[in-house]
Amino acid sequence: MRYCSSCGNHIDEKAKICPVCGAKTEKSSAGSSFQTKLEDFINNFTNTANTTADYSVDDINKNRHMAILAYLGLLFLVPLLAAKESPFARYHTNQGILLFIVQAVGVAATQIPYAGWAAGAIVNVFTTALLIIGIINAVKGEAKELPVIGRFRILN
Repeated sequence: MRYCSSCGNHIDEKAKICPVCGAKTEKSSAGSSFQTKLEDFINNFTNTANTTADYSVDDINKNRHMAILAYLGLLFLVPLLAAKESPFARYHTNQGILLFIVQAVGVAATQIPYAGWAAGAIVNVFTTALLIIGIINAVKGEAKELPVIGRFRILN
């Protein structure tokens, strides 16, 4: 599946222009083929469930800062305790707790020589990417699952 490099919408594999924005989509060389595959991978990786419509705009605007804190390690405790009544903050707190657990597993893995160090490094890179994605979602006021781990629920 291809995506328009200009607007990000799904486009047909054989399309020469994007039906949404009109941008050219032709592959110009073998180098752009790798770039297209990389863009497809990133788009598929970050294409997760978006439940933003389930939350009120007022709740999102009031608790966006709490949602951001939820991704910063143990600071997930702040929205957990201070924004108990906010469904939007609780959603991001759940995502932050999941991220914290995966980070803890990565730290624990580094205690194992050699293979654990490599695994810990991979987990660290992965969780850093998820941290960035989560904060971006919170800043944008979106309730979008983190890739791979976001579908699990600890908090309701």
